[in-house]
Amino acid sequence: MNRTERLLDLITYLLNAREPVSWRKIKNHFPDDYARGVEESNQRKFERDKAELIALGIPIDYQGGSEGLKEGYLIRKEKLFLPEVKFSPGEFSLLMLAAGAVMGDETFPYRHQLESALDKITSLQNKIDPPPDEIAITYSTPKPAASQSSLINKIQDSLDRRKTVTLRYHAFSTGQTTERDVNPYGLIFRRGKWTLVGWDHLRQDLRTFVVRRIENVEVNLRRPGTPDYQIPDDFSLRLYQNQQPWELRIHEPVVVRIRVSSHRLNELLPQLKNAAAIKNDVFELNVTNRSGLVSWILSQKTDVQVLEPPDMRRQICDVLGSLT
Repeated sequence: MNRTERLLDLITYLLNAREPVSWRKIKNHFPDDYARGVEESNQRKFERDKAELIALGIPIDYQGGSEGLKEGYLIRKEKLFLPEVKFSPGEFSLLMLAAGAVMGDETFPYRHQLESALDKITSLQNKIDPPPDEIAITYSTPKPAASQSSLINKIQDSLDRRKTVTLRYHAFSTGQTTERDVNPYGLIFRRGKWTLVGWDHLRQDLRTFVVRRIENVEVNLRRPGTPDYQIPDDFSLRLYQNQQPWELRIHEPVVVRIRVSSHRLNELLPQLKNAAAIKNDVFELNVTNRSGLVSWILSQKTDVQVLEPPDMRRQICDVLGSLT
């Protein structure tokens, strides 16, 4: 059997399996490919095949045997098959307009992937309408440096293969540069900055890392075709895309009560959707980044007032005093 046939048969075999498939069963199913000669050579051959399939976007996972779960390899159908995406003619036109602005930036790290996606979408679209006259889209985000684009590509590759990375990271909150082992969970573009979300081995918790503060990325080279981790099913990047500055997990949590001026209330409500409303204009925030909250409060001028705790009010007064 040639390699292409073997890879297709391996995909079919794992897709049709009702439970995770052990290495022993895989060898028995492919005796001419994975069960001849030296065991170590057979394993390396399988790892190469698996790595190629993962690089092609086939989500082959390995499930460890624990708490009644069966050990083995599997392809989760919900990860492989996506629902059909349909756009109205107007939506498609706006998509092409926005994509065209990004495509003009040659250092955009996902430029080739975007080109491929647009080609596929265009082939399925029957009609293209011009965008509505009242909508104008501009693109003014600064171009990322070439080094940043390289870091993003390396992080994305490790994310695709579920490989742990070692970051050399300069934290703005502490001013310190440290090495951190991180399991990448996703990349988002937020407030003009690329941000990595992942499991920080040092903190034993989820953390966010601004890519422009990453000085170096090293990908774990051991067993390149085998994932180092799995992303939890309940993890969602959407929560981080809409995360407010005071919600970054840097400090111990503290409850802060604020009052918002009535004339700004409707405007600021989207930013306060995770806050508990005490009254019409009074909210309680769960703050895990004090400096982020201080910056946000000061940017609102006199339209947002901190009511408590007292030490939070003092911190804002100290910052204001240092500016005079």
